[in-house]
Amino acid sequence: MKLNKNTTIAILLLAFLVQLVIVSYNYFTGHIQIDNVANFITRIVIGTSFSFVFALLLVFLDLQIINKLDKLFPLPQKLIARIPAELFLSVLAGSIIGSLVTFIAGTLMPYVDGLLKNIINNSLITSVINIIMISVIEAILWFKRGQESLIKSEKLEKENSQIRYETLKNQLNPHFLFNSLNVLSSLIKKDSDKAQNFVDEFSSVYRYTLDVIDKPVIDLREELDFAKSFLFLQKIRFENAVDMEINVDASILEYLVPPLAVQTLLENAFKHNKASVDSPLRIIIYNEENILVVSNNLQRKIKGADSKGIGLNNLRKRYELLGDKLPQFSVTEKEYIAKIPLIKPE
Repeated sequence: MKLNKNTTIAILLLAFLVQLVIVSYNYFTGHIQIDNVANFITRIVIGTSFSFVFALLLVFLDLQIINKLDKLFPLPQKLIARIPAELFLSVLAGSIIGSLVTFIAGTLMPYVDGLLKNIINNSLITSVINIIMISVIEAILWFKRGQESLIKSEKLEKENSQIRYETLKNQLNPHFLFNSLNVLSSLIKKDSDKAQNFVDEFSSVYRYTLDVIDKPVIDLREELDFAKSFLFLQKIRFENAVDMEINVDASILEYLVPPLAVQTLLENAFKHNKASVDSPLRIIIYNEENILVVSNNLQRKIKGADSKGIGLNNLRKRYELLGDKLPQFSVTEKEYIAKIPLIKPE
């Protein structure tokens, strides 16, 4: 909640209504004398202006209190600790504003029964009003957050469905299927045992894809097992023109990543780099604390594949939807380095 135009108008109307009630009450109870309509309007205008300025200040202080408490005692996790803290701060803010208003008013128009007594009384009244006010602000914010959360959830579900579709479409890449079937056809003639292994790993790749496509995250252990199957297929296809090394701490294998995240990075390496027996493509997978790193040596194709970065953009979008840190991609003279955050399981 911010002090925008609508909020300011609402505070102004509130100040007007409060002054209307106060002036009317004091007139009908005989505390003040109003000679004519002009005098009545003058009192309302002056009182409203005065109340508006200090109500604005009070709302501003309340918003600062709420923003600070949102960081120290977020709801609903720390509700019990937040209630007394918010009560104390709202009373303190109300007392300060109430005392300030009374002091200024008492200086301009001295009180018959003394300044100190009125400061105490008005501070108490303002504190009670502020407790009600900050409660109303909290209720409004809670409602708005609920509405925003609902809208965001619907949007995320829609975007997730689109991203899942794009991811599945990318995994069922006709070029990959065509190349794999060509390799299999060649293996059947040369080495039936290796052909059987190829079929097993090939089926494992697509079974995994279909199993995890609807999941938002997957264990790193499963993702790396899948990466090994994928790399096995590529090593057979490129006939030892690919070197692979996986050096990941066992302590992070239970951490989470979006499904097929590692394959996206591996496919990117094969898509944009040459691989030959004389100049093998070297891929290293390791971790830097809670970051998974996938690097490869640069051997750019002279006429590279389409480099729109659809797969990497897709991966970035999935991390955005998860609300986590985003992947980082960098290029040195000799290496392409991709870093994806690992999500700690709850």
